[in-house]
Amino acid sequence: MRRQTHALAAVGIAALLVLAGCAGGPTTADSPASQSTDRTPATSAADSTIRVVGSGSANTEPNQAVVRVAVVAVGPDAATARQRLAANTSRMRTALEAIGVGEDRITTRRYDIYQDRRRPREEGAEPRVQYRASHDFEITVTDPDDVGEVIDTAVRNGATEVDDVSFTLSTERRRTLEERARSGAMADARAKAQALATDANLTVTGVRVIRTANRGVPRTYDAGAGGAATETPAATAAPPSDIESGPVTVTTTVEVVYEASPRNASA
Repeated sequence: MRRQTHALAAVGIAALLVLAGCAGGPTTADSPASQSTDRTPATSAADSTIRVVGSGSANTEPNQAVVRVAVVAVGPDAATARQRLAANTSRMRTALEAIGVGEDRITTRRYDIYQDRRRPREEGAEPRVQYRASHDFEITVTDPDDVGEVIDTAVRNGATEVDDVSFTLSTERRRTLEERARSGAMADARAKAQALATDANLTVTGVRVIRTANRGVPRTYDAGAGGAATETPAATAAPPSDIESGPVTVTTTVEVVYEASPRNASA
């Protein structure tokens, strides 16, 4: 019995020694304990990148204009208002075609017929009811110098309102301007990247990513011609309208990620 007790005690001591060795002993390279979760691989200087945003713009004289006019007619009922509107609209279209503005350059923006209840001047009187019909047009003028003639022709032949005049670009010229703006934006981005690389003792070695932040869109010049136009004998004899145009600007922004390496590495 005493021998059996000594044997059990020896086995217990041996087990404790084995556990102590596992807890405090050296670990091998293959041991899970040797893999630290706090270690982060160091980024090589060859993997450096520089992210910049460049902007560019280009401007030129417009070679196109858009004139927005409206024809308005009133009547005691909707049918009469529509008939008067149709007559004035047809007269305006015919007159514009006679000066070289084809049907394909005259598009509808809005068409509306509604009941207009006007407040009476005398207190307690019934409101005056009439119907108002309106047809809004957008006229594309291929030569900005013809804008004044187009406005005068439209007003003398049925147009009652001139909303505004915008000088813009044809599709071909707009694309050319966009290319110039993008080239300027890329040159701006490259200059910024090189300046940052110099400050960090790096050399720009290539381009990793290019993103266009926004598409180049022409900023049209608005002549601000707005308001009602009414035909009177004095207006008919007045000098022709003279609308001055201004430059049209296209702006573009690009985001570029450049690759860079240490200066001594590129030598």
